[in-house]
Amino acid sequence: MQYERLSDFAGKGPYLLFDFPLYNKGKINTSAETTEDMEILDYNEDVIPNIVNHIHFLENKDVRYLKTLVTQDKNFYYYCPFCKRELQIIHKGYELENELPESLLTTYSYMFSMSDEFEEYDEDAAKLSVKRFKELIDQIFDENRVLQMNLECTSKDKHKFYVIFQLSEDNYLMKTGQYPSILDFDNSLKEYKKVLKDKSVTKELTNAEILKTHNMGVGAFLYLRRIFEKLIFEQFEQAKPENNIDEQAFNEAKTQDKVKILHEKGFVPTYLAEINPFIYAILSKSVHQLSETECNLHYDTLREAILKILEEKVEMERKEKLKKVTKNDLNKIHTKLS
Repeated sequence: MQYERLSDFAGKGPYLLFDFPLYNKGKINTSAETTEDMEILDYNEDVIPNIVNHIHFLENKDVRYLKTLVTQDKNFYYYCPFCKRELQIIHKGYELENELPESLLTTYSYMFSMSDEFEEYDEDAAKLSVKRFKELIDQIFDENRVLQMNLECTSKDKHKFYVIFQLSEDNYLMKTGQYPSILDFDNSLKEYKKVLKDKSVTKELTNAEILKTHNMGVGAFLYLRRIFEKLIFEQFEQAKPENNIDEQAFNEAKTQDKVKILHEKGFVPTYLAEINPFIYAILSKSVHQLSETECNLHYDTLREAILKILEEKVEMERKEKLKKVTKNDLNKIHTKLS
């Protein structure tokens, strides 16, 4: 997903704080927004309702999310790099010197049709919205328009974290620092390390993440393509002792055909076979045709696809191990009863 506005992070606070790449930014739109509703006052003698229409002018959803993010207490269930496990991570909302008003700016009401007075309400709401935003940033940002959010885990050690944001003059909120690092918070590879014969795969996934955090999407895609190729080769090495696969023909085959060969022998996860027609083409396309921006935009989806392949690989390994254990136990029972 592409995050263009700050409100795009609503419901995704942990991602913004712990995983969103440094020096990326989201726009804070300060223009007023409107919602409409109607109210029935009474009914005339023909039982026809007399209706008044209300247009409510509100602070922009970007501003509302900023207020929620900074001033409200937060409680995330997330991975703590120090504890090496998931637990509650808390942020105590800022205690402001002046209490913030509600998000409602003003309300324009009319019964039959809007009058010229609406334009006055619209202009007043726009001015008040800008005024309130300035008052907000004066309270939560320092004189350099820098904001630091402090968090801590709920273990007995109360490990400390912080995230730093810079607000530009044109109201873009940029993430400029954090501790621990984005990579420290990434625990997604732990379960896959046990089943990967080629240990460089997890290292290259980490390298891809490093490049992505620096907005070097093309390089990150290259690492994902290398990982994809290594996973196929690793499955081939497992298949060789048990199946009649022509090694020369396999090596000369296109990547998509290699996947088909291995899938027919039962050595490729179902998900990989399903996405085989297009995933490698996408990863290869990045080298010559996609821009850094396009690669950064699509990176998370491609990485999730790789992780899904690894997840099914873990499950295949588990089932294979269970089959061997069950077979051995059955042999023991058979020997005992013979």
